[in-house]
Amino acid sequence: MLGLIDHIGVATRDIDHAIEILRKTGGIEVGRRGSVSAFQVEMVMVAAGGAPIELIQPTSPESPVAAFMEKRGEGVHHVAYRVDDLEAALRECRNQGLNLIDESPREGYGGSRVAFIHPKAMLGILTELVERPAGCDVPPYDPI
Repeated sequence: MLGLIDHIGVATRDIDHAIEILRKTGGIEVGRRGSVSAFQVEMVMVAAGGAPIELIQPTSPESPVAAFMEKRGEGVHHVAYRVDDLEAALRECRNQGLNLIDESPREGYGGSRVAFIHPKAMLGILTELVERPAGCDVPPYDPI
């Protein structure tokens, strides 16, 4: 069901500062910034090496990402895997007894559709399933 790693989500208090840190590691391609109001975050994809990095900055103290950083600080927030058919992937997760955060797809960055699997079902790792539209599937996943 799970495809290749689509991206690694990294929670940060300051996207600009995080970009500068990543630039020190070598050449990166920074995508366009976007926001997802449902998650109360601003984000940007960074193409760096084999797995793109999604930098996530909360826009509200009520954001789930803000709550995550209160407990754990900045750092890896989730691992996202590409799926071809998100509804089918969610059905398979339910059939396998996995605890889902999202029972149905939500709108994600760059025209994607996303859903999350609870960390308790995935070795303590928040896991995102991502279905990307054709033309928005090459890092840094900028919208068309």
